[in-house]
Amino acid sequence: MKDWEKYEVEIFDKLRMEFPDGEILKNQKIRGTFSKRSRQIDILVKGKLIGKEIFGVIDCKKFSKKIDVKTVESFIGFLEDVGANLGVIITNIGYTKSAKNRITNYTIRDIRLDIVEFDKFEEYDFHWDECYLCKNDDGMPRGEILWNDPGGIVIDDKITIVQSGECTYCGETYAKCQGCGEIMHFGLADEMECQCGNVFEYKSEYIGSGMTEDRIVIKDKKTEEEEFNDPDQTSLFE
Repeated sequence: MKDWEKYEVEIFDKLRMEFPDGEILKNQKIRGTFSKRSRQIDILVKGKLIGKEIFGVIDCKKFSKKIDVKTVESFIGFLEDVGANLGVIITNIGYTKSAKNRITNYTIRDIRLDIVEFDKFEEYDFHWDECYLCKNDDGMPRGEILWNDPGGIVIDDKITIVQSGECTYCGETYAKCQGCGEIMHFGLADEMECQCGNVFEYKSEYIGSGMTEDRIVIKDKKTEEEEFNDPDQTSLFE
């Protein structure tokens, strides 16, 4: 068996294990929503995770050089064109720092995007951000965290990017620090500290007329409390 054929077989085996009841199809063609032309998909995955319908695109790259940011940008446009909510680039030779940064900072809601080296694909975990609090008796999560658009504040001359989110099942509130990647929930405490050292606080304030406003604020240890809001917003939970 040729190296490339072995490469694809091992990827298929992993996908069948991750999506035992799903469809895993090779060399599929789908008409793009925006391009209005046929788009070729290396491996198409249809299945479910946490009760969520998955339409995934697995792009296998056997290059002589590392994946760069241009390749990632092209892949992002491809995912949006075919309507996928999962996209994974698998590379046999690695990727540049800028390529990984672009994927890490990709913030479109409901789309999982990643880049994986082939020799690490066996340990790769397909998952969405799961709610820690609402699980079935077997320990499986009932809901995923649906993230809002990111916002940022300036602390010590550095921009801290944060996302707020809620569980699709129980409605629990979460915050994700893009700096360290830590996900915090406020089910047990009104304040949580991330690995960056920022303290996140969940606040619900009465604003009159029988209405309250929910906010997440960041309190840096060295500075005064800073609201995590865009300048034109009054609440993260609009």
